[in-house]
Amino acid sequence: MARSDPVRGYLSSAQKAELAELAEAVLDEHSDGVGPVDPARIIRAKGLRLVFGDYREAFDGLLRHRSGRFTVFCNLTRVETNTSPRARFVLCHELGHFFIPNHRNALRSGLAPHHPSFCEYESKLFVEQQADCFASNLLLPRSQFLTEARKKGTRDGLKTILALARLFGTSVTAAAIRYATLGASPCVVIKWNPNRYGWKWLSEDAYAAGYRKTIEDPAAVLEGSATAAAFGASKPPAEGYFKQATTAAFWFPFVKPGSNKDVILHEHAMPLGRFGALTFLYPLDGALP
Repeated sequence: MARSDPVRGYLSSAQKAELAELAEAVLDEHSDGVGPVDPARIIRAKGLRLVFGDYREAFDGLLRHRSGRFTVFCNLTRVETNTSPRARFVLCHELGHFFIPNHRNALRSGLAPHHPSFCEYESKLFVEQQADCFASNLLLPRSQFLTEARKKGTRDGLKTILALARLFGTSVTAAAIRYATLGASPCVVIKWNPNRYGWKWLSEDAYAAGYRKTIEDPAAVLEGSATAAAFGASKPPAEGYFKQATTAAFWFPFVKPGSNKDVILHEHAMPLGRFGALTFLYPLDGALP
């Protein structure tokens, strides 16, 4: 693996490519290509113990090395069931810590203690970002994901994301981020934690077009918008999300109202229960100026 310097930071393109290669190699060895990947099967095939338990809010997952053996712990308090989309991501994340050589070797040698992981892109720690990237590639392989995204259409926003999440057995958050980072179409994904901003991911073309800095104060979200509805809902509507038309100037402070960059956007938003809400923005005509 490429050496990473900062404890906190962002993965380079080269590091992401290495992690994608590693995940692809694991898939080639442990998956028959039929249906979603089974992380529990890979864990057992590598001789790791797998333990599901209730650990309150201590972690989502944890990889421990003791007495010559690795054990994967998964917290049912936060993932609900051992086969939920969140649980699957957690298991793949811990597999990342096992398969990434410097992570595994540090745990085995005692140079690094086992540590709690909070998955699905919540951590700014470099090793956690590496494990998240590995998990994303293991659950949502690039070529398969893009093929299915194009089949389902690139102008349906969260409708397409929800369909992809069901197909690959992942959370809508993981599918939305993968959709954005692989550039399936221009879009911005914003994650809101309860009562505060979490993070955002931009497609490459959205970033290149200058649609970068978004509003980050939940109190600034327009009353009556799809996102405001998601904030106030305990569960999504029958369609799975709220939707509304909006403008780029509202969401991007540096876009002047009425300018050529002030395009009409689709705003789709869904509540994520105890984990907050998700906003998905994409241009009405499919392109950004």
